[in-house]
Amino acid sequence: MKINKFSKNKNSMYTIYLENNTKITVHEDLILKYDLLIKKELDEETKEKIIDENRVYEIYETAVNYINKKMRSIKELKTYLNKKEYPEDIIDEAISLLKEQGYLSEKTYANSYVHDRIVLSSDGPNKIRKYLEDNNIDTQEINEAMSIYTEELEKERIEKIVDKQIKTNTNKGANLLKRKIQMYLLNLGYNYETINDVLNSKTLNDEALYKKEYDKIYKALSKKYSGKELEYRLKQKLYQKGFTTE
Repeated sequence: MKINKFSKNKNSMYTIYLENNTKITVHEDLILKYDLLIKKELDEETKEKIIDENRVYEIYETAVNYINKKMRSIKELKTYLNKKEYPEDIIDEAISLLKEQGYLSEKTYANSYVHDRIVLSSDGPNKIRKYLEDNNIDTQEINEAMSIYTEELEKERIEKIVDKQIKTNTNKGANLLKRKIQMYLLNLGYNYETINDVLNSKTLNDEALYKKEYDKIYKALSKKYSGKELEYRLKQKLYQKGFTTE
C-alpha cells in the first residue's frame, strides 16, 4: 500500500494516510524504525506489526502525560495504568521504555519526595519513610534520600510544632496538652524519644487555668456532693482535663 501523506498529531504521534482510504495513527519512532518516510510503502504484514508495537507507545504517551502533572513512583504509575485496563505485558514494556529515557528514576523520585515533604508539610521522618516503602522504593535509595532529614532537623521541626500547639491550646491542663501533642506528633511520623525530649524541656504553667477550672467544677459538683465524695469527683474531673491533683 502506498502512503499518501503523514499528519502530525499531539505527543509525537502521526496519522498515516494510505491509498486504500485507510489510516493508522503511530508514534514517530515507528515511522523512523520502519523507514516509512523513505519507502513511502506499507505492506499488510508490516502494518500489523506497527499497529501491535504502537500499543506500547499509546500507553507510553498516557504515562508521560500522567508523570508530567506530578512526579510518580513506578508503583503509582503501574496502578494508574492498570485501572485503565491496559494489558500487563504492554504496561511493563512501556515502563521499561520510560525508565530507559529517564522518566522514571527511584533515586530522583525519593529525593524529590523527601525534599517536598520537608518543605511543604509537617511530616516526620517515619511517615515519609513509610510512604516510600509502600511505593516499593529501594531501601538504599530511601536511606540516601532520608539523609537530609537529620536528627537536628527533626528536633527543630518538633520544637516549632510544640510551641504552636502550646499557644493555640490554652484551655487544656499541662498533662492533657502534653498527651495530645505527643499523639499528634506520633501520627505525623516523629520519633517517640525526640518528641519526649522536646516536651520534657517545656515548662507549662497552667496555674491560672487550674484555678479557673477548679472553681467552675467545684461550684457545679458542690450542689450535689460533699465531703470525700466531692473531693473524689473533683479530682477525677480535674484529671480528665489534664491537671495534676496531688
